[in-house]
Amino acid sequence: MFVDVLFSVPTPSPVMAVPETAMVRSNDGDWVIYVEIEASGAFTPVEVQRGEALGEYRRIEGVEIGTRIVTHGAFFVASELAKSGFDPHNH
Repeated sequence: MFVDVLFSVPTPSPVMAVPETAMVRSNDGDWVIYVEIEASGAFTPVEVQRGEALGEYRRIEGVEIGTRIVTHGAFFVASELAKSGFDPHNH
């Protein structure tokens, strides 16, 4: 028998954690997430630094807590932005 366990560990300050599906690799190998542009329904890639795994989530640094991001389907968003002629990796 197997079981998935997630331990909750208090931190001195709040941390940002996102589902693993929220992050994609850019062409240069960095990790990005897609951030909503001020409730417009459009998204822009933001480079983040990955921290430790927290179950199906990953702690990240590079965006403020409370930022609205794509949590599932980030690869699809990147593909759609690339098809529209926008470089999803800011190159």
